[in-house]
Amino acid sequence: MTEIQTHPQDQSVAQAEDEIVIAVRAIAPEHAETIKAEPLPEGWLTGWDVAGVVMRAAPEGFGPKPGDRVVGVATGTEWASCMALSTEYAVVLPDHVSFEQAAALRVAVLTALRLVRSAGTMAGRRVLVTGAEQGIGRLLVELAATLRAEVTGIVGRASEAGQVAELGATHVVCDATEAEGAFDVVYDAVAGSTAGAGLVADGGVVFLYESFAANGADTSFFRFFGGPAQAGLRHFVFRTATPEDRELAQLLDLLTVGELSFGGVGATVQPA
Repeated sequence: MTEIQTHPQDQSVAQAEDEIVIAVRAIAPEHAETIKAEPLPEGWLTGWDVAGVVMRAAPEGFGPKPGDRVVGVATGTEWASCMALSTEYAVVLPDHVSFEQAAALRVAVLTALRLVRSAGTMAGRRVLVTGAEQGIGRLLVELAATLRAEVTGIVGRASEAGQVAELGATHVVCDATEAEGAFDVVYDAVAGSTAGAGLVADGGVVFLYESFAANGADTSFFRFFGGPAQAGLRHFVFRTATPEDRELAQLLDLLTVGELSFGGVGATVQPA
């Protein structure tokens, strides 16, 4: 629990029965919002993930208490140094997880977790991750490797290969032509390049996620598989607020004890 510091804006924040009011300490801007063609409204919060200290508990009596350090979702709201968050989607942070780590991890980590779970059993399977040197790609490498998959990562620069190997990748290459297929699971986030095309094993699956759809890239089923094959092509979109945030609490615990690093995901800091 963190000592509560009085914030003048706290008293002006509207609060529903199931909402807490927090003093914001960090936010994580969302990639999808930074590339929107239309301008966002003035004052719009560019990000769903907000971490801070609870100033007021929910009137209904459930959820985090004043002084608790939390991370939660603030979808569709304007920026403010104090904000109301639903208790259903607020998670109390372990002591050793910083506000910056928490804000940066929520959408990224849960996206990676759900992508890995959607592929089924990982142990012994060959997995290809494009964009393995950044963001969700790094998380996918680490999670898949932890689950005993044989992971190949595609990175943009050779200088980044060492970091990806440290996360658990068995092979790291700079171009898809250097990857030795076929792969049971391909995670492709490189917009429009379909870097995993032609590298899918019979019965395998390709997941398109993150920036792919936002850039409006077109793709062909047979471009991925090189002809008729018993394989799948799936598009993944993260949905903002889901009750599965208890999964985030478990993953943050793993971060605290050092079993996972979740490295390479940044955040924007809001001074206290």
